[in-house]
Formats: sequence, C-alpha cells, structure tokens
Amino acid sequence: MITTLHSYLFIGAHPDDIEIWAGGLILRILRENPTAQVHCVVLTDGSAGYATAQERYEEAMNAAKMMKVSSYEFLNLKDGSLHFNNELPNIIANLIRKYKPDLLITHPRKDRHPDHAAAGTATDKALFLAMVVPEFLDYEPHLCKNVLRFMSDPFNSPKSKLYVDISEVYEQKKSVISNFKTQLGVLEPYLQLNELYGRLINCAAAEIFEPEVLVF
Repeated sequence: MITTLHSYLFIGAHPDDIEIWAGGLILRILRENPTAQVHCVVLTDGSAGYATAQERYEEAMNAAKMMKVSSYEFLNLKDGSLHFNNELPNIIANLIRKYKPDLLITHPRKDRHPDHAAAGTATDKALFLAMVVPEFLDYEPHLCKNVLRFMSDPFNSPKSKLYVDISEVYEQKKSVISNFKTQLGVLEPYLQLNELYGRLINCAAAEIFEPEVLVF
C-alpha cells in the first residue's frame, strides 16, 4: 500500500495545490505510518492569486504545521511564469535528488493552468535527469520508482485512476484547507468533489490520482 513507503515528495506549483488535491493522502500516510518522511515543495510565490505572496506563505505554513509534514519548502519562483522557465526540469531533478522519494506526487502534464502543466511536463525530464550524473545537478542520483499525478481537472479525467479513501482524515483535511482563508472560494468546491469521489467507491470521501509508475 502507498502508506507503507518511507519517503514521499509532493510538488505543487502554488500554495494550496498540494493540500487540496493530496492533503488527505498526506494525512492518511502520517496516520498509518508516523515515521514516514513527507516533504512538500511549492514552486511559486503564489503572488498571482487572490492575496499577497506573504499571506499565501503564512496560510501554507499554518497548514503544514497542522499536517505535521517533515519539511515544507517554498522556491518562490514567480507565479504564472513556470511555462517560461527553461530551468524547471533541472530544479525539479534537484528536488528529487535532494529528498530521494520512494513516491513523487505532482501535477499532470495536461492542465488548464499553465503553471500546473509546466510543472507536470518538466517532471518527465526531471525524473530522467535525477537518476543520471550531469555536472549541473546537485546531490547524488536517485531513481524514483513511483509517480502519481494530481487529478486537478475533474473535466479531464485520466483513463487510469487510483482512488484513495480519505474518510478517516477528511475532517482533518477540511481543517487544513480552512487555513487558506484567501482562497476558500476556489478550494471549497474541490472538497465537495472529495465527497463525490467517495460515493463512487462507497466511502465518505476520496481523492483521485493518475498512477504513472507504481512498483511498490
């Protein structure tokens, strides 16, 4: 099962991306495996959203404390600029080499938001770069054998889906999301989707991921 792995890396383009699409998975991992290493990285500063970069940073850090993750890192790249950033594959490769995850969870390649799509596409190159030895990367090489993608667009559902029952941690997830006060108008409908996904598998709430590589 996913929750028996040792090290996890969640990469989101913006503050709240990880929490809304995978917060339940994080809470379930740490509930079932308290010694797991769960690392979260936010690529941008969130400044193109409905609040200032500082407000969004504070919201995310409050959420991180509630989830009790091992680390929560902001790279503070400019919000809205990821699709222009040619260095993004190298940046993500370095994150993979730094945290050495057994499972990487990030954006899909296809998403209406350019930053999300850029992060998802760059991850393909990053996974390869992370396991070889180019001189321009830091840390030791790492082969990440398991990859999941957020299902961030309910109207663009992947053919292959992994449902994760988050019923036992759903109230916790809602509390985590409540930290993002400046974004609640955008985020609350996704909580309703969690309840819909749960009904599809006969539970109270679920998150859906697209499995790309799973060998655990």
